[in-house]
Amino acid sequence: MRIVAADIGGTHARLALADLVPGERPRLGGMRQYRSREVSGLAEVWARFEQDSGRPLPHAAAIAVAAPIEGDVLTFMNNDWRIDRTAIAGELGLDKLSLLNDFGAVAHAVSSMAPDDFVALAGPGELPAAGVTTVLGPGTGLGVAILDRRGGAVAVIETEAAHIGFCPLDPEEEELADALTARYGRASVERVVSGPGLIDIYRFLGGGDWDPNQAGKLWEAAIGGADPLAEKALAILVRCFGAATGDIALAHGAMGVAVTGGLANRIAHLLRGPAFEARFTAKGRYRARMLRTPVRLLTDAEPGLLGAAIAFQREHGGKSS
Repeated sequence: MRIVAADIGGTHARLALADLVPGERPRLGGMRQYRSREVSGLAEVWARFEQDSGRPLPHAAAIAVAAPIEGDVLTFMNNDWRIDRTAIAGELGLDKLSLLNDFGAVAHAVSSMAPDDFVALAGPGELPAAGVTTVLGPGTGLGVAILDRRGGAVAVIETEAAHIGFCPLDPEEEELADALTARYGRASVERVVSGPGLIDIYRFLGGGDWDPNQAGKLWEAAIGGADPLAEKALAILVRCFGAATGDIALAHGAMGVAVTGGLANRIAHLLRGPAFEARFTAKGRYRARMLRTPVRLLTDAEPGLLGAAIAFQREHGGKSS
């Protein structure tokens, strides 16, 4: 069976054809990527993908979106797209549809990966074969999901944990939290730990405003060391990421953490450093537990499409291997 797999994020919409074979992991064709701000919505990007594919699209799809799956109209947090759940199948000519949160899709992908698909960031051993794994990663926002394996079954719980309050742990971070609150009315974890979060930290440090559409250039300067202030901003982001990852894992009751996404892979050398692990494990009476909790980085930078196809396979028949 062939379906369309789509991963619609705050910055990019990614689509690919996926072939589903019973008992096997879905096989993805070539991915096409479109900038979300350059198209009016899902219907337009769908039409572009069909045109670029040079053939009619299948009447079945798995669509992962960077929005809470609730209500009749899905509202994106990091762009101005809206999706009418009651009309989407008819608008796209679909007979079968799986619609899920983008990080729900990523968690489905994590569930199918082998240990060799990950590199160690902290803690011993591999991700647990049974029980809860927290799945998270920074991008245009901060995605978070729960992967629960029990009795050979896989359950994915989509969450909005990125929007819990940011918890500063030193005087500098307290000042950062105050600056974010003054600007946005509230300081959430996502305001710090995300692609745009680096811009806000950089501004707080005195670097001035930065065009959000050019965030990639600031990240390049921070990672490459071309701008010492950007480099310092990234160091703050990494340590806050470690603290938030530990807090979220505790809240989930997780005994493993999968960090995912292209941005995390770009800063893998920093996430393997002492600042991330120190903040992840600094949980007082639960320090010993956190020291035993493996944190692993998924090296596949684009797991959303595969995860969407796996979710469709699980919902509409057959299990991925």
